[in-house]
Amino acid sequence: MTSLLAALSLALLSLLSLPAHAADRPYIVANSGAAEEDEEQVWSVENWVRQAGRQKSLTIAPEYAFSPDNSLQAEFRRVVDRDNGNGHEIEIEFKHLFNRIAREGWGWGVVLALDMERPEGGPWTHAATSLSLPLTLQLDEASASLLHLNLGVAKPREERRVFTGVIAAERELWRRTSLFAEAARDREGRLLHAGVRHWIKRERLAVDLAWQRVRSDELRGSGIVLGLAWYDL
Repeated sequence: MTSLLAALSLALLSLLSLPAHAADRPYIVANSGAAEEDEEQVWSVENWVRQAGRQKSLTIAPEYAFSPDNSLQAEFRRVVDRDNGNGHEIEIEFKHLFNRIAREGWGWGVVLALDMERPEGGPWTHAATSLSLPLTLQLDEASASLLHLNLGVAKPREERRVFTGVIAAERELWRRTSLFAEAARDREGRLLHAGVRHWIKRERLAVDLAWQRVRSDELRGSGIVLGLAWYDL
């Protein structure tokens, strides 16, 4: 497994990387309030590449679940921008859930994230701190349909606070394959994102293919998102 992860990382690095925030894949911005009952002292590694307009990005995001209710994730990102130059980003995210969706049909929690960024050849600087409250509703147990709502606030460096919001949904259409979509407003602008996730091995290995449209002060464009994720390592 270690050699496989290393090979994937080297392959994806050749694609380089878009700015984004910590999220629960297959989403780019949305966090889930659903606790996985078997996530107890386990690792996961999520990787995705994005392309929109003049930007490309690669993100590698290991996460450790202390328990089904508490997890810590680090996102390491390489950004390439034809006009504004290249750079790196790191985001550290802690999530705590207050209840279990399997017992009550809904779940909610709190997510605290810290962003750091470094332009090519420059120093690391604090980019933003954000707080979000994710709420997840189980719409249909038979088809694993979920609705995610996030409300939060972000404080970019040397800028005013920005209120953020996300609505996202997912539904399993057939065995091991689901459709998902999200609409988000975060500290950088607006995002529309939709695609399909297929489980190569249920709850262990997943691949994502999606389309996105980004609108912000610095970037407007659309493109693809490719993801590959391992769970319960």
